[in-house]
Amino acid sequence: MFFHDLRLERELKIEKRIDADTDHELHMHDLLEINVLLENDAEFRLLHRSFSGQAGDVFLFRPYEPHYNLAVRRDKPIHWLMVLFSPSIVRMIPYGYQLLYPFYTAAATPHIPAASPYARAIHAAAAAAYEEQEKGLPGWESKQFMHFVDILVSAYRYTLEQARRDGDVEIDAGIVSAVEYILRHITEDIDVQHLIDLYGRGKTYFYSTFKQAVGVTPNRFIHRLRMQIAMHLLKTTDKSVTDIAFDCGYHSIHYFNKHFKEYRQVSPREYRNQSRREGAANVAGGGR
Repeated sequence: MFFHDLRLERELKIEKRIDADTDHELHMHDLLEINVLLENDAEFRLLHRSFSGQAGDVFLFRPYEPHYNLAVRRDKPIHWLMVLFSPSIVRMIPYGYQLLYPFYTAAATPHIPAASPYARAIHAAAAAAYEEQEKGLPGWESKQFMHFVDILVSAYRYTLEQARRDGDVEIDAGIVSAVEYILRHITEDIDVQHLIDLYGRGKTYFYSTFKQAVGVTPNRFIHRLRMQIAMHLLKTTDKSVTDIAFDCGYHSIHYFNKHFKEYRQVSPREYRNQSRREGAANVAGGGR
């Protein structure tokens, strides 16, 4: 198993993928992932279980969850749409933090079968979002984001329906509330002790339960989200590094630079310069 250190230049990425591997080492990353299977049979393998997939099926993967998508037969490679996004993107959606329930509910199944109307809705929205990206018409980013919200809403409603129907799918409301609080206040001061007090079960229990559900400690989760926001602002605005640090909830530019370099292996200023050079090269080469 290996950690795939994916770095999104935008907070949302949609790709069409093809793979004929029938066996592969599991990988994991710190992004949320939705896969929509388009063609041929697949095995969606997790660390301790696997799911058989058919065209139209949808699979949701949490950050830091070991997984890999495999073809059942090498001569019939799987085709799928992969939606990758940072949890911080939901800050732009009214009550968007609630839509992350499916990704932070450890007991819920990641598999939404093709026969479900929710899978069909996700399939249609993902296809439309990808088409907007490929056509690249004016305003395509906004249209793509609208379809992305539809995807999240369908996954959220499916998870809640399954929880009510099965009864044995437990949602740790305390941890979900902690995640919601973090997402709502990600650019503000966040006192982890306040989260512990809200949870009401003690520091050790809160930390272990949070890490089991989310994949990382609360502090690491907060920093990861802030780094994703910082990358977005560095690439898309002319704000100073100091202003961006404060916008992301840091009161010390030294502390911000330290965390950013740990996350990206370059300073914020170097990252901005690299992004601008790459953007200029893409324009010169005719790419979008």
